Amino acid sequence: MHSFTVKRIPSRRFSRSQLIVYHRLRFQLSRRYQSTEPITFKETPRINPVGIQHLSKSLHAQLFGNKKHSLKEESMTTEERANLINLSKQLLKNHGLLGKKTSISEPISFELPKLQGNSLDEHFQKLGHFASEPYKTMALNKFTTIIPKPLQWVRTPGWTRYEPNKKPEQVPYPKETTIVFDVETMYKLSPYPTLATAVSDKAWYSWCSPYICDADTTNDSDEIKHLVPLGDNTTTPRLIIGHNVGYDRARVLEEYNFKPSKTFFLDTQSLHVATSGLCSRQRPMFVQMKKKRKLLEEEEAKVEESMRTTTETEDTDGITGISTSSLNNLEEEEDPWLNVSTMNSLSDVALFHCGIKMDKEPRDYFASLDKTIVVENFQKLMTYCSDDVDATSRVFDKVLRMFLKKCPHPVSFGALRALSSFILPTTETAWNNYIQNAEELYQNSKLMIENKIIESIEELVKLKDDSEKLSRVVPKDPWLRQLDWTMKPIRMTKKGVPVKGQKLPGYPEWYRSLFANKDSKTPQITIKSRSIPIFFKLSWEDHPVVWTKESGWCFPVHRDEFETFKSKNYIIADEDSIAQYRRDTNSINEDGTSDQILLKVPHPNGPAFNCTTLLSKPYIHFFEKGVLKSDSELAHQALNMNSSGSYWMAARERIKSQFVVSRKDFPDQFQELSSSSSVDAFNEQDNLAIILPTVIPMGTVTRRAVENTWLTASNAKGNRIGSELKTLIKAPKGYCFVGADVDSEELWIASLVGDSVFNIHGGTAIGWMCLEGTKNEGTDLHTKTAQILGCSRNEAKIFNYGRIYGAGVKFAGQLLKRFNPSLGDEEAKETAIKLYENTKGKTKRSKIFKKFWFGGSESILFNKLESIAEQDEAKTPVLGCGITTSLMKRNLKSNSFLPSRINWAIQSSGVDYLHLLCCSMTYLIAKYNLNARLTISIHDEIRYLASEKDKYKVAMALQISNIWTRAIFCEQMGIDDLPQNCAFFSAVDIDHVMRKEVDMDCTTPSNKVPIPHGENLDIIKLLAKPESLLIDPDSSVDVSQFSYKYREPVFSEYNRAYSKDFWKYFLKMQVQDTKWKVDSLENSYLKEATAESFHKNGYKTEYGLLDYLRDVKGKKIRKKNIMENSFLTDYSVDVQPIKIEPTCSGEDYNILHSVALSNDTGNMKLKNIQVK
Repeated sequence: MHSFTVKRIPSRRFSRSQLIVYHRLRFQLSRRYQSTEPITFKETPRINPVGIQHLSKSLHAQLFGNKKHSLKEESMTTEERANLINLSKQLLKNHGLLGKKTSISEPISFELPKLQGNSLDEHFQKLGHFASEPYKTMALNKFTTIIPKPLQWVRTPGWTRYEPNKKPEQVPYPKETTIVFDVETMYKLSPYPTLATAVSDKAWYSWCSPYICDADTTNDSDEIKHLVPLGDNTTTPRLIIGHNVGYDRARVLEEYNFKPSKTFFLDTQSLHVATSGLCSRQRPMFVQMKKKRKLLEEEEAKVEESMRTTTETEDTDGITGISTSSLNNLEEEEDPWLNVSTMNSLSDVALFHCGIKMDKEPRDYFASLDKTIVVENFQKLMTYCSDDVDATSRVFDKVLRMFLKKCPHPVSFGALRALSSFILPTTETAWNNYIQNAEELYQNSKLMIENKIIESIEELVKLKDDSEKLSRVVPKDPWLRQLDWTMKPIRMTKKGVPVKGQKLPGYPEWYRSLFANKDSKTPQITIKSRSIPIFFKLSWEDHPVVWTKESGWCFPVHRDEFETFKSKNYIIADEDSIAQYRRDTNSINEDGTSDQILLKVPHPNGPAFNCTTLLSKPYIHFFEKGVLKSDSELAHQALNMNSSGSYWMAARERIKSQFVVSRKDFPDQFQELSSSSSVDAFNEQDNLAIILPTVIPMGTVTRRAVENTWLTASNAKGNRIGSELKTLIKAPKGYCFVGADVDSEELWIASLVGDSVFNIHGGTAIGWMCLEGTKNEGTDLHTKTAQILGCSRNEAKIFNYGRIYGAGVKFAGQLLKRFNPSLGDEEAKETAIKLYENTKGKTKRSKIFKKFWFGGSESILFNKLESIAEQDEAKTPVLGCGITTSLMKRNLKSNSFLPSRINWAIQSSGVDYLHLLCCSMTYLIAKYNLNARLTISIHDEIRYLASEKDKYKVAMALQISNIWTRAIFCEQMGIDDLPQNCAFFSAVDIDHVMRKEVDMDCTTPSNKVPIPHGENLDIIKLLAKPESLLIDPDSSVDVSQFSYKYREPVFSEYNRAYSKDFWKYFLKMQVQDTKWKVDSLENSYLKEATAESFHKNGYKTEYGLLDYLRDVKGKKIRKKNIMENSFLTDYSVDVQPIKIEPTCSGEDYNILHSVALSNDTGNMKLKNIQVK
């Protein structure tokens, strides 16, 4: 049990009133901990009204200044602030959290690097400019006119420059620092580049691999391993523009360099996705609509062609008639978003943004394994490559400014350079051994199981030779009788010799079907084969499994057992399958009835799906629970092998296709970070290799990075072959990885969104649980959810994150059935509804307040998230990044995609968090001359490659970046304070390999040797190390030169749409736990608003509602909005022509409804009248 006592301080330092508060605090905290053993703190902790410990006075002053209240609080009266706190306490009390134990620890104080400005917003704007320049200026000044292409391309090794009116000249690399660039490879032959083109404002460029420039094109022995040089990247800033440019970057020579690069690879695909991309739910609909449009265009082309063949004398009104009409009707049926976005390929993007139709057929030549194909079509392929460059340049000119308008904060642009520069060191020997070991182990295990299966099959088929045993055993065996034992007779010639070419004559049909053809020597069967459950004699709930065509795998039960299984929510198979089973088993009684009923083996996705494979991952836990059984040891071995090899089966092709570049192939290029230690000291220097992941830095509409191997890599698991993949990434000697995971990043952001409504950390139930909830106390979010659902805490996490990302009751019900397939639909639905009523709350629909949630632990949060999603131009709360055009409210019609928009609000804010971290680190690394560079970021995880001598300084830089980032999130949401327990990373990892935790051994079936552990430091341990202090800043790194532009916080802008009275009642309604209380508050608001409208400032009641309606109809006045301070002004005093005023961004509520429910307004009892 924790304890707490504030250190006694001499009373002469405090006034009497201060001492009363001081001792009251001591009493409250000691009572909370129920302990008599005191803990003395050097500084009095700062604790808010709901028990959350804030930063120390020193850190608070350094981050937020010495202001007593935030800007939001300053706009409130003392009474209003007190009312907010009381409402917060009421909500916490409703959910059993008020007064619960909170963790109080020694306040942490140390000196942070000085903020670069008078606020965190100014600080980060300047850091964003620092990370962006000079690249942003280079991008804005990029040439928009493309010079003519050369008429003839030169096939010479290396770069050739084509400047107008000059002869082509050989150059080592493009001379200009801003180019548009594209690389092509013979991708089936090698990942190394074959040719490339680039264009600048002055010249075109072509690059040819020596591999295709050999005079003897039939010579296949020449070296294909060549990379494209682009010039020194450590001193000269360069801007390289490309579409999916991460692919091209991986083929650039200078990027294989541990020194931080000054080249910015700017991706047009990312810029398009962030501004006009499609979310995952929209893509299938878009593809379907694209196909329909293509069919209509083909139809129109056919009609036009037929019209051209008509005689000139024939009278026709043309034909645009039919197809154009069809297209117009189609457009009317479509959601508008279909017309404001497209897919991500260059051809799609170029057509959408620039109207360029690209011919992609020449790409097929690069699929050849013969270089002579490329040589023979060299001119065509160079032109094809240059066409890509041309299109990319034109696309860039469109999407860059769209992006800067959509995401105007400099941090959003500046972070892209770091996120486009991932680098993963490994060793060639270890990498090759890993792939070889994993593949051999997987194949050997698979082969062993399959051989044993074949042995058992060969043993079983011997029954054919014993007809007596066959007739006695098979009919009584519930598995064997499902096999077709029909024997194919041996056909004989007239001479009594077997006819040649027969396929296994004399064998049963089930056995013959296992052979692909008559020449096959062994049965073709794997653990995925349909008949395997029969050979393994699998049973479900102690009943043999039965295969049916219509219902998949089933199991028979006697009629007497049916009610028992029905109570477990098993589903009856289709009638035809049941009838066929009864016939096959002769289980039909004389009266035509049967006692046998077939039940479906449950599918993880619910009763609408059939189980078609029992030896798969979703059914492993049923083996463990004894629901799925087999007397065969072979079945258990097969299942374990299938489980063990599942990761390798899924990832092996992606892993084997990684582009691993070895130092021995490019010995001069692998330069070390600036350090006293040299890479040459690395014991296995000749084996050093580098992987440059092909990352799309903004690959989703939420601007998350996308990459198909490293950003989705599994953590090492003891029973998964190849799952040690991450550990293959090893720091060279003298270097290490320094990194951290952002603790509950998106959950904290979501809870902060809710807490911002009360202007207090921990003010909502979800906010309090996120900050202070513990497993032991049962007060953390995941434990509470697990208690409601009756599931494990890990399973509860899936429900919680799914809900916060916008998933509804249906998702929760499906997930429940996946974890427990025997759960009935109604039971799953009821449990899911119970969860959502406890968390999201119940819904209230009102013409005044529209639809909103109330009474749940997350109601405040979801009302806020939905209000963000429903904005005309939704923005992230901190950096103000706008939602992609395809999800903007004005472009959504029949489908609102609300879950996708809520998901966008949270995940895109998580991306803002990462971008702020990256820009902070870019600044601190430069300011304090730290030898480090970003190696990879995986959503909420970030890792830097640092020299050993600077590892603790880099760790401290990460902690400082984190507190800065958390602080600006709080500031922009209106809370000028930060809880201490989330201000810093819970720990920073210092390790020599990449892995989730530094103390993981990472042993797997393919890696038996434990990996030595790394180092793990929290902020207290880090501060205790003198070498962690950031000292001797570089005075040449000066961000004061960058401008600062004040911007109104996003939430402040949104909140201006509502009046104070509206907010007061709306917030009260959300914290209520019963509907009648909500209804009562709504009525009170209506009466108060009505009364105020008639009596405020002496307005005359003679000008009443009917007068108002008359003037609206006569267009003498404009229709007023319920959220205005006075919606029925005394117009008899001053009736003016309509003035066009700015419309508020809130909902447009019906005026008349504000009085329709009132019975206290004299003659104004006008029910069910609508003002249109």
